[in-house]
Amino acid sequence: MRLLTKGLLIVAIPSLFELLLLGALFKSQDDAEQAERWAAHSAQVINQAAEVRQPMLLESARIRNAILLNQSEPISRPEMWADLEVKTGELVRLVADNPQQTTAVRALHDSIARYRSWADTARERMQRGQRDALIRELRDEEGPHRLSDFLNRMDGFVEQERSLGQQRTALLQSARNSQTALLIAAVLGSIVTAGLASLAFTRNIGSRISVLINNAQRLSDGQPLAARVGGNDEICQLDDALHRSSERLNEASRQAQGYRTELEQRARELADVNADLRQQTQDNEMFIYSVSHDLRSPLVNLQGFSKEITHTTRELLVEVEQLALPAADKQRLKALVEEDIHTSLRFIQNAVTRSAGIIDAMLRLSRAGRVEYQPVMLDMHAIAQRIVAAMSGSIRAKGAQVEIAADLPPAFGDPTSVEQVLGNLVGNAVNYLDPSRQGHITIDHVRRTDNIAAAPSLVTYCVRDNGMGIPTAYLDKMFIAFQRLHGNAAPGEGIGLALVKRVVERHGGRIWVESVEGQGSCFYVALPARPPVAA
Repeated sequence: MRLLTKGLLIVAIPSLFELLLLGALFKSQDDAEQAERWAAHSAQVINQAAEVRQPMLLESARIRNAILLNQSEPISRPEMWADLEVKTGELVRLVADNPQQTTAVRALHDSIARYRSWADTARERMQRGQRDALIRELRDEEGPHRLSDFLNRMDGFVEQERSLGQQRTALLQSARNSQTALLIAAVLGSIVTAGLASLAFTRNIGSRISVLINNAQRLSDGQPLAARVGGNDEICQLDDALHRSSERLNEASRQAQGYRTELEQRARELADVNADLRQQTQDNEMFIYSVSHDLRSPLVNLQGFSKEITHTTRELLVEVEQLALPAADKQRLKALVEEDIHTSLRFIQNAVTRSAGIIDAMLRLSRAGRVEYQPVMLDMHAIAQRIVAAMSGSIRAKGAQVEIAADLPPAFGDPTSVEQVLGNLVGNAVNYLDPSRQGHITIDHVRRTDNIAAAPSLVTYCVRDNGMGIPTAYLDKMFIAFQRLHGNAAPGEGIGLALVKRVVERHGGRIWVESVEGQGSCFYVALPARPPVAA
C-alpha cells in the first residue's frame, strides 16, 4: 500500500467523524442563531408597540386638557398623526411573518383611526362653541374619547408577542445547550480519533521513519547503514535511495582519494614547474641584463671611436689644405673625407644610437614586471593637468588643443605608473596628429550610460584624438613590443604601448583601442575605481 493511501486512511477516518460532528455543530449553531434572531425580533416588536402606545396616551391627555382648560391651541395635530401612521406601518412590517399578529395590528390601526376621527370632530365642535357638551362627553365612562378599545387591543397584542418571545427564548436556550453538548462531543471525539490515528501512525509508519532517520544520520556521518526497511511504499523507496547513495558515496570517496593523490602529485609537479619558471625568469632577466651590459660596452666604444674618427677627419682636412697639391687633388680628397667618410660615420652613429635605445627599452620592459607598486586613490584630473602642462611645448608646436573633462573620477593605483600610462597615451596622441588639420585631443572618462563594456569595479578613461588613425589590420599589433606604424612621424622604439599594457594589467585593469584611419583614435584605459575589499 502506498504511503499516500495509508496517510489518507489515517486522516480520513478521524476526519469523517469530525466532519459529522462539525456538521451537527454547525446545524446547532445555525438553530441557535435563528432562535436568537427571533427572540430579538420579539423584543423589537414589543419596543415598536411601545412607540405606538406612548404617543396615543400623550395625545389623549393633551386633547382632554385642551378641552377642559379651553385652550386656544389646536386640539388635533396632523404631524403627530402622520408620525403615528409611520410607526404603525413599521409595526405591521415587523409582524408580517405572523398572520395573527398582523390582524391584531390592523385592528389597532382601526382603533387609532376612530380616535383620530373623534378628535377631528371635537376640534370642529370647539370651534362652534360646544365646549360644555364635550366636557360632559369626557365625563362619560363610555365613548370614542376613551382609549379602552385601543389599550385593550394593545395589551392583547403585547401579551401575545411576549408569550411568543418567551417561547423563542426557550428555543434559544435549548439550542445553546445542544450546541454546548455537541462541542464537548466534538472535542472528546477529536481527542480520541487523534489518539487512535497517532497510535496507528506510530505502529505502522513512525517506527519505519525512525529507521529512515537513523540511516540518514549514518549517511551524513559516513557510517554503514542499518538493514533495509520492509514494505513497498515511499519510505522503502527512500531507504533504498539512501542505501544506493551510500554505495555511490563510498565509490566516490574511493575515487576522490585517487584524485586527491593524483592532485597532490600534480601540485608537486606544478610547484616544480613554477620553480623552474621562476628560475628561468630570473635567468632571462640576468641574461637580458648581461646582454644589455655586454652590448652597451662595444656600443660605447663604437660611439667613442666614431667621434674620434670624426675629429681626426677634421684634422685631416686641415692637413690637406696645407699640402702643396693641385687644387683638383685637394678637392677630391676633401670630397672623399666630407662625403664618404662623414656619411659612413653618421650611419654608424645613428645605428649606435638606435641600438642603445633598443637596449634601454629591453631593460625597461624587463623591469616593468618587478616594480613594487604603492597604490593609493588618485586625483586623475590633477594628473592630467600635470601631463598637459609638461607637454605644453610640444602641444603648442603642433598647434593642437587639449581638453580635460572637469568630472574625471578618481582611480586606485600607483601614482608614478598611472601618470606614465596617461602620459604615454597623450604623448602618442600629440606625436601622431594629422598635420593637414588642427589637432584636438580630449581626456575624458566613460559614463555608465555609454555603450562601453567595463566591469562595475573599474573606471574607464579615454584619450581621444583626430590624428592619423590606425588601419584595422594593425589594431591587434598595437600593444606588441617593437611594432611601429608611423615610424617617420615621431622617434621611438615601439616599446611604449607594450609597457603601458603591462602596467595596466598589473593594476588589474585593461586597455584597448578604437580607431578609424584618417579620422583619429581613442585609447581606453580601465583602472580600479576603489581599493579591493578585504576577504
